[in-house]
Amino acid sequence: MFFLSFIAAFAASISSLTAYLQAESAWWKGPLASFALYVLAMLVITLVPADAVQEIATFPVSGVITAALACSALVGAGALVSLVLRYFWAPGRIALVVFVGGWFVIFITILFSA
Repeated sequence: MFFLSFIAAFAASISSLTAYLQAESAWWKGPLASFALYVLAMLVITLVPADAVQEIATFPVSGVITAALACSALVGAGALVSLVLRYFWAPGRIALVVFVGGWFVIFITILFSA
């Protein structure tokens, strides 16, 4: 249970930091970073041969793909929430709301998917 809580807090921190940075930057920087991570994952998927993925030595490659896709989703979610809320709240409050809401949603999702 502690490990699931730690993973949820780590993922919520990524979204929260993205939301804080997005609150004061140009509107395109957060979605562009999310898109760049997604393109990185797709490049790794297309450049690694299919039969090489089945070998034990290439398991780190699948970890890189999973991490890039997960971070792309987290950065995109944090940026989109910040884009919506930045006209109403201060950057610190946006980061707090994204962290608490993100931790709750990610923890519940991990808990029920396991």
